[in-house]
Amino acid sequence: MSLPRVSVVIPAYNAASFIETTLDSIRAQTFTDYEVVVVDDGSQDGTHRVAEAYLSGHRLEGRVIRQENKKIAGARNTGMRAAAGEFIALLDHDDLWRPDKLALVMREFELHPETGLVGHHIAVTKDGAVVRVIRKGPAAARMYERLLLEGNAVSPSAAVFRKDRALAIGGFREELEYVTVEDYDFWMRLSKVAPFRFIDRILSEYPLRETSASARIGFHHRNLETLLRRHFLEHFGPTPGLLDRLRMRRRMAAAFRSALGRLLETDGPAEEARDYALRMLSEYPLDPKNLARACQWALRRLES
Repeated sequence: MSLPRVSVVIPAYNAASFIETTLDSIRAQTFTDYEVVVVDDGSQDGTHRVAEAYLSGHRLEGRVIRQENKKIAGARNTGMRAAAGEFIALLDHDDLWRPDKLALVMREFELHPETGLVGHHIAVTKDGAVVRVIRKGPAAARMYERLLLEGNAVSPSAAVFRKDRALAIGGFREELEYVTVEDYDFWMRLSKVAPFRFIDRILSEYPLRETSASARIGFHHRNLETLLRRHFLEHFGPTPGLLDRLRMRRRMAAAFRSALGRLLETDGPAEEARDYALRMLSEYPLDPKNLARACQWALRRLES
């Protein structure tokens, strides 16, 4: 029996109530040379039983791996190491694929065999309706710098990559300080050893779910700041030139602007919002986007 070309790796945690819908979107693929590897990352709701019954009932090639909770990076690494396919297609447990996703992505690999990763756009949906589109890419000759200085251009459920390249760089980092930014770090390291390409199509969906996100905003952005400073040091060295220092400050200000925007959206703590506003302006005050966000913050303060 020949090995599957693609391994679909699904890290799952307490996903019993919705993982069947995710698996439905895999079974609907027009490209069929794949296996499914579900990694139950310490769930307490019977996720593994639901996934196993689905794979068996629909005669899908694949398996369910159970492990103690290692967070999403550890679950993805477990799935990648167990995968039989040449290519890894990540799919988070509550995301969905359009039916032609794998067919179009694998066609891109066939047309451009030097490619190490193929990405595409993803739609954010609520009750089946598209709320907004998250555009990913574009590819660049210096992809590492593009990712580092312009922001994360890849989404896990909207990316397929070569397994050997992913394992060669050690997979996703599992340390606590990489939680919520483990994918961004992974794409940056992968871009050093594998050319990226992007399809200008929406091939994935991210259904919105009700969450109390404000408590996680500070955590995520603290880890993002740590990650960026580590990559800055690695890429530019301890004594970067003036232009590189300005580029670094502009990128850091963009991270603070993002944190401030999320805090304003979720009515997060006023003191934390003030801190990010001041740090944003301190890093790069003349960016029009920073000034606009600062005005938004100031007006919100006056209103309250």
